[in-house]
Amino acid sequence: YESDNSLVHERSPSHPRSTAVRVAPLALLAALVAWVAFKVGTRSGAVAAPGTSSGDIVGLDEPPTGGGAADDGDRKHSERSCSGSGVDPYVTGNFIDCCLGQAMCLQKWKDNRWSWRCYAPDSDEAHSAAKCKVQDTGGYHPHFDTTPDYLDIASYAKGVRGNDGKPSDNYYLVLGDNGGCHGGCNGCCGRQWRVANLMRDYVRNRRNENPTSQLLFVLAVGDNFYWTGASEGRFKHTWKDVYGEELTSVPWFAVMGNHDYGNDDPGCGCPNRSPRFKCDDTNQYSKACGGARPYSFATQGYDSNALNADKGGVDGDLRKNWHAPDYTFYYTIPELDWELVAMDWNVMDFWGLGGDGPYKSASRLREHCGSQDALYDSLNAIKEASNKIMEERASKAEHKNVAIIGHYPRWAQGDTCFRERYLGYMPDGAKGQSKVFNFFGHTHTQECYAEDGGECVSFQTGGGGGCCGNGDVPAGFVVISWDDAKTQKVECFAPDNRCNVHNFCAWGHCRPEVEPDICPNTNDDPSCANYTGPPAGSNGTTSSRWKAKQQKRPAAETE
Repeated sequence: YESDNSLVHERSPSHPRSTAVRVAPLALLAALVAWVAFKVGTRSGAVAAPGTSSGDIVGLDEPPTGGGAADDGDRKHSERSCSGSGVDPYVTGNFIDCCLGQAMCLQKWKDNRWSWRCYAPDSDEAHSAAKCKVQDTGGYHPHFDTTPDYLDIASYAKGVRGNDGKPSDNYYLVLGDNGGCHGGCNGCCGRQWRVANLMRDYVRNRRNENPTSQLLFVLAVGDNFYWTGASEGRFKHTWKDVYGEELTSVPWFAVMGNHDYGNDDPGCGCPNRSPRFKCDDTNQYSKACGGARPYSFATQGYDSNALNADKGGVDGDLRKNWHAPDYTFYYTIPELDWELVAMDWNVMDFWGLGGDGPYKSASRLREHCGSQDALYDSLNAIKEASNKIMEERASKAEHKNVAIIGHYPRWAQGDTCFRERYLGYMPDGAKGQSKVFNFFGHTHTQECYAEDGGECVSFQTGGGGGCCGNGDVPAGFVVISWDDAKTQKVECFAPDNRCNVHNFCAWGHCRPEVEPDICPNTNDDPSCANYTGPPAGSNGTTSSRWKAKQQKRPAAETE
């Protein structure tokens, strides 16, 4: 009490902006009467006792396992800023939302009582619940299936599940910046075909040398559809027709690059603005929203041509083996002790979206979002969702073989190397047991950025042929296989001729290195005057020109 005989009451920490409230004596008396009535009423119900395990409920007539009174448990819960794992958010009679990242799940628990409880979305409790939901905090909420190997890749992998052959028979391919046909520069389709033919040759030659050789999947690190993103027909003309049945009969896991965020796919920015598909309480266990084990239960809209067809992506069943379940996601194959982490940091090249930024080749995205800032915020939310997935997966360290795919080298994303970032999140005891490979593109050649023990671990593989000129060599792809101890290893990379093109010229005749339609559509090519990256061979040093580009604002095109 203060000198004026009024009570000073501090608000619960659940209110972030706590203030002192003076309560008059009569109001205090009314509050006390209400509190007594509430406590008497709750004695016929059940509350969580301090010290109980997740999901356990005890009645007030049972002794709490933590040794304190049930009223103490009520008081401690009411003082929390959020409800933790296994806690009923309504236990005090007042709703205290689940902690950030937790889902609020409803079912009949093991004490035979129906109630809401807070659990991590990827927990067994959440996946067994009748219903779960997450408060929309305004960020981005990826929806994809976290069920291990839900595509059943291990069913045809060699040396596992009783299949014939050995783990070393299995391999995967990685390429980027490859989508030049039917949308890119005049000469880009021919170069894309050249690399695609080399990929087919590699698969056939490997099988000829080893009849049990098995291609498992392909990873695509972005700029899948030049110049300005996916549109109807592109999965046929740019992907299926070019790579053929042999290469497209296995899953392709893809992330988007800056050119994929262009005017041909305007809804890919700000997907909640006017979504063509939405994941919410009505379909959270559908295949599109995560199947049996969805990553998120929060409402999220989708409006991109490039994502899976069941999320509204174009070209239907033809692209069924192209897997882009969300902008960022992960996928695991336990039988091969392998995990993929797919990252989207395209906000880092905001002024290169679509090739030349939100006032030109990505102007329809800006218009769709309503402003430059709204587009930026949308992409930044996707970046933060990517960071969350990486931290979660690295801290769990469930698999010794990890592949990270993103579009950019470290110089284009603030000197951030995804491999170093992932290792930094891992438990110390797991780092020495893991083989973490980092794949990216954006620069249109093949180059090793970092080695570990004499083996490349950080791969620039932007030489898929889709952009931009004859001078972008070596072009090609990466081949990763396993040894018989199920540890992934580099099988082919630059400068190996089996997986690299060193000369795009035929019979001594070449198109100009920089064709007339290249520089007006991109600032990614070192041969163009508007290029803002580091010089060739700089191996990841951030360019001052790149930094200046990211800071610039259009003088005559402000909103």
